[in-house]
Amino acid sequence: MIKLDPLFRDHAVFAENEPICVFGSGAGNVRVTFCGETETASAGGGRWFVFFPPMSAGGPYEMTVEADGATTVVRDIYVGLVYFVMGQSNAEFRLSESNTPKEYYVSDPLLRDFYVDRPWDKAPILRTADGWITAKEEQVGDWTALGYLSGRLVRERTGKAVGVISCYQFASVIESWLPKEVSELYKLPDDQLYEDHFLEDCAPFNGVPGAIYDNMLSKILPYRASGVIWYQGESDSTVEEAARYDKGLGTLINIIRDGQANRDLPFVVVELADCDYRKEVLPDGWEALREAQARVARDVPNVKLVVSRDVCEALMHPITRTKLAERIADALTEEDLNG
Repeated sequence: MIKLDPLFRDHAVFAENEPICVFGSGAGNVRVTFCGETETASAGGGRWFVFFPPMSAGGPYEMTVEADGATTVVRDIYVGLVYFVMGQSNAEFRLSESNTPKEYYVSDPLLRDFYVDRPWDKAPILRTADGWITAKEEQVGDWTALGYLSGRLVRERTGKAVGVISCYQFASVIESWLPKEVSELYKLPDDQLYEDHFLEDCAPFNGVPGAIYDNMLSKILPYRASGVIWYQGESDSTVEEAARYDKGLGTLINIIRDGQANRDLPFVVVELADCDYRKEVLPDGWEALREAQARVARDVPNVKLVVSRDVCEALMHPITRTKLAERIADALTEEDLNG
């Protein structure tokens, strides 16, 4: 039976000026029609893909998918800007957990979010089954604060539809984001690892090499993005981990770019905020991790470091997000992130 990936639901946003990759799974034949063009694929039980040429921003459009004698129509599709928001708890940190004034909570039918399920999450607030959610004043408190705030600013500046794909996991270590065979190359002795590697609550994703890559990241990789917002590293902050963090993050960036077939995909790396407690407990590792983030921005093309230490509280999870979101939006709207 042919299945269309959950990303292709009503209100989807496709990245402008990028090939439109439509995909799913199952065995059989599928016929996809979009904007007057039709593409077909045959699948033997794995993933299937069809491609449509790049488009300029616009919409709304409809897509028709015919398979197994049934027809599915996906409505209210826009072409605009699509951003992956990835990382750990500071990427996940909800708008309602911040001190963002309520006047920032606004409805906008062209600002949309898609949530990537975490299979180990027993009580999710958002779900993949919800599909693409349009921004509504009474619901955006559940969105990632940085995804919503920076997406809203990009919407205002460009006038284009913006889709945020939320793919994050609190306390996740970078090895979890890498494929298993790559993750094992970065393995350090247990006594050199931060405690989040061993916490019981983190075992489903940090205790299994490549767990987040397999269960979350790989599911969205073929979906073309306009850029990636990455906020992670708090769980890799021993001196030894920090010393190899830039190699791990550089490898992850290359893997994502390969999965997108876009070696120039922009990456925004958010610097770890000042955190009084962690700087007291692991001062050398915390600062070394931030230095590793800066090295990635310096050495990997089209990567921008967004500094946080002067606009956020000295907390593990700073509650002020508006200034940081402005800097992320600035980075996303620069034509050349290294310019």
